[in-house]
Amino acid sequence: MTDIKDMMTVLLLASLLPGGVRCQKEAVFVYSILGGEALLPCTKLVATDCSAVTWTFFKVKYTEVVSGGRVNADSDRAGRMTVTSNCSVIIRDLGVEDAGSYACLHQQQVFTDVYLSLLTITSASSVTELQPGGNLVLSCILFTYFDAGSCKAYSSGVFGLRWQKEDRTLLPDDTRYQLIENTRCNITLVTKLQTEDNNRRWRCQVNVTEHSRAAFLDFKSSFLFQNTPAAQTPKPAVHTECSFQLPISRIVLVVTLPLMLCVVGFFTWRADQKRAKTSAAAFELQEVR
Repeated sequence: MTDIKDMMTVLLLASLLPGGVRCQKEAVFVYSILGGEALLPCTKLVATDCSAVTWTFFKVKYTEVVSGGRVNADSDRAGRMTVTSNCSVIIRDLGVEDAGSYACLHQQQVFTDVYLSLLTITSASSVTELQPGGNLVLSCILFTYFDAGSCKAYSSGVFGLRWQKEDRTLLPDDTRYQLIENTRCNITLVTKLQTEDNNRRWRCQVNVTEHSRAAFLDFKSSFLFQNTPAAQTPKPAVHTECSFQLPISRIVLVVTLPLMLCVVGFFTWRADQKRAKTSAAAFELQEVR
């Protein structure tokens, strides 16, 4: 009886053992910003080359972005995607369409599910409101696998958004700062601007799990119009009257020059008269002869 019980125990334990080596796929959450770049890791993969690696992207439908270890030429990410030496993927110049679910497969077996989310900040404030006393409205939105603002939970992992100051500390609990939208994927901040807020940076950061790398984005509030000091009363122009005196030498020159011209003209006229008389007398004498 004892032998039968021992045999049944062995058979039960044997049935619980896996029939082969299995790989438990891993879920990785990656956060980046619009216009930035992201590294999508293919974890737990040990391969000498990437010729048997495939990357798929899912958003509404599945598409293969990497086949045989190479980026598909007809993919809309072909010019922005690179496969690394360890079969991970780098995507540059990220756009909203890149947010979604990626999967790394080796010989059609999924090794890693990667969920890529992208962060952005928009402002509803006009340029004229960026001044002391104006209202600054900033919306921090996380574009996720479920699209922007839709904060359904993933299979694992916790994420959220928060506003911080330049020194990475949380904004104080003050009536000056109001959150009119506060969800895991969309937080909108309204604050009354003060003079010291000129060129200040407002930071939105993603709260992530310990296995994810945090992402943040800054917005700089630069004032176009500022309060200028009271206009100073212009001083009246001072007109100074100066007595202008000519030097004596110039006075003498001004007086004598016209006189000299008259004298020269007079003597020139007299000389012309004498020459005319002499010529007339010579002519008469020649006629008499």
